[in-house]
Amino acid sequence: MSAVTAACGDDQPAGDTDSTSNQTTTTGATTSTEATSEDVTPTTTAVTTGPDTSSTSDAGTSTTSTSTTDPVTSTTSTSTTDPVTSTTSTSTTDPGTSTTSTSTTDPGTSTTSTSTTDSETGVDPCGPDGEGPLLNCYEGCPVELFAVMPYVEEFDDQADYDAHWAGNWDAPVLADGALSFGPHPLTLDWWDNYSPTTSKEKYGDTLQCARVRITPPATAIVDDDLFEITVRLPEGAMYETSGMTLLIDTANEQVLLRSRVGQAEWVVYADAPLAFDRDVENTIDALVYGQGDKYVVEVRNAAYPDDIVVVTAEATFGPTGETTLLGWRDSKTVYVDRLVIGEPSAAVYDRLVAELP
Repeated sequence: MSAVTAACGDDQPAGDTDSTSNQTTTTGATTSTEATSEDVTPTTTAVTTGPDTSSTSDAGTSTTSTSTTDPVTSTTSTSTTDPVTSTTSTSTTDPGTSTTSTSTTDPGTSTTSTSTTDSETGVDPCGPDGEGPLLNCYEGCPVELFAVMPYVEEFDDQADYDAHWAGNWDAPVLADGALSFGPHPLTLDWWDNYSPTTSKEKYGDTLQCARVRITPPATAIVDDDLFEITVRLPEGAMYETSGMTLLIDTANEQVLLRSRVGQAEWVVYADAPLAFDRDVENTIDALVYGQGDKYVVEVRNAAYPDDIVVVTAEATFGPTGETTLLGWRDSKTVYVDRLVIGEPSAAVYDRLVAELP
């Protein structure tokens, strides 16, 4: 379902980080929710003093909001999930704001983690008749996922990086053969803990694949240790995450699809649990594919290779947009080893389209 979450806190400058919301979701089958649909109007409650574009955030302010909308469409990406399984996930906020939100959907109409094995389907997931998530078969963003001549960024050449990307605030840097975010000082000054970089190119209906290494702390701290990948960022957007954003939330061990729409407001389209091992490095592969107003995301933690998360959403951002990578309050360095952007290959196209909402 769609929900617009609102957080309150002291003012902070434009371009600061996003916040997520505590959510209880009934999970059963992957659902796309279109917050921009004419038939569904996201409900926003308890919007109080939001962050402004000229001052810092206050870590002590909290807001409680409840939002309920009817589901619009649903897509089942696997047959291995009990349609009445209930999953509770709690998410975090970014620069010092705290939001509590409850979203309600009908049974069987939300997102789900999927696990596909030969014994369950009777079909080799990587064979010519393969079904299910592509991350069952493709690890580390190989070029086989893409048609001829994708953009491949290994983040190992400064001149090449500077030609394609522009960082801001505590900008990420090339180090150890990767693009490195943090570690951040975890102070109350958001600009010291906020590390975005944005592509200089605009991309349309493309497949984007990132390999990310992230180390959640032994003790989860809300508001901290987040990483975001945004696609289809509109030209002139005030916030780096105003497109379709995949949030990797290690504190609450979940992923969300959301978009920032105001100083302290986000539309949350979907969420699903994602397991992490704490205090050790986790290797994450993430696929993001958009076709028109429809999006599908696959996320896989190499530590739990059979538990692939698939989430979908529908939203309108325009035919093309920039891509943003963003780290927020990362207590240990987050590395992006590889990013590949291009048209999906003929071998994977039909499977991607089948996953769209």
